[in-house]
Amino acid sequence: MSAPLSVGLDVRPALLARTGIGRVARELAAALARQRGLRVVPFAAMAHRPRAELRLPGVSAPPVPARLQRALAPLGFSVETLLGPLDVFQHTDLVFAPVARAVPVVIVHDLCFLRGAGWHDAGFARRVEPRLRAAAATARALVVPGARVAADVAAAGLAPAARVHVVPWGADHVDRPPAAGDAERLAALRRRTGLPADGPLVLLPGTREPRKNQLAALGAFLRARSAARGAPAVLLLAGPRGWGCAELEARLADPALAGAVGVAGEVDEPDLAALLRGADVVLYPSFEEGFGLPVAEALRCGRAVLTSAGTPMADLGGEAVVAVDPRDAAALEQALAGLLADPAARQALGEAGRRVAAPLTWDAAAARLAHLYRTLVTDVDSATA
Repeated sequence: MSAPLSVGLDVRPALLARTGIGRVARELAAALARQRGLRVVPFAAMAHRPRAELRLPGVSAPPVPARLQRALAPLGFSVETLLGPLDVFQHTDLVFAPVARAVPVVIVHDLCFLRGAGWHDAGFARRVEPRLRAAAATARALVVPGARVAADVAAAGLAPAARVHVVPWGADHVDRPPAAGDAERLAALRRRTGLPADGPLVLLPGTREPRKNQLAALGAFLRARSAARGAPAVLLLAGPRGWGCAELEARLADPALAGAVGVAGEVDEPDLAALLRGADVVLYPSFEEGFGLPVAEALRCGRAVLTSAGTPMADLGGEAVVAVDPRDAAALEQALAGLLADPAARQALGEAGRRVAAPLTWDAAAARLAHLYRTLVTDVDSATA
């Protein structure tokens, strides 16, 4: 039997956040560890203290800042200095650790930061683009979560198409069947956020930032709610406060919204799962994403999803989502009002969503990556033979 392939994996994002890139790093770490013939070696050296737990053997976070790692690279420091010999090193974020001999593979989650001001904080692109281009130039492969990001990578000149590989992320970290405590968790979340116990629940997930378009979503919800019949719907925002949303935060603080709109902030895993399984509509009109994990999660849980046309979320959901122009306030309002008024349509969308999301598993993503790693190592071995 051949020796297992040694794969260094940057797990730093998983130690710093539970959602977004942190989620991807966390789930890939677990799924790659389940792949036969791979030995996953976590890389966690950073200056920050871990804020999230990662249950993976061998995880330690020595306090070696990324800047120091780069400064020491000309003197011979690399990920192998801490991890030992590796066949492959998988970068998972935009902070690239130095690699000496291993085959480097880079994940490009999205290139939204190249769109200009408003997509990220000031100076983000100026700081990040040069190091991404440098990492892409030396990487043997770039992994992207969808075809739109692959096209963006080509348009930006980061790598030729032959070096870009599409690997859709999983959604099965959320259990599909309702859990025994879901009703109690939903009731507690409603109470905590000042929402009544009844009325259809619209879930607006995600960090509050301009790209997520929550201000327009809030306006659409309030207009749709005022025109609806029956028990008034409620809107719950679940996700941390981000940046650049002063107007949104001011609206959310308006006492007039009490009982109609609640802000839960970042919620723990069981509460998030209960929300995804219990919401009547998941509203996610983000202007742009690389993949759109909240939509994939909602589809897996059989929720009716209202999202943005011309984005990876619409590509992913197809006929299982309602997709409108996120810049069209009237279209958002009308689509949301239609879903709230039609339980049968919501049920049909949910059933279609479960079918769409069924292939989206982390083991499938890890299997694709494992095949890519073996191919890359074989090609290197053949070239040096």
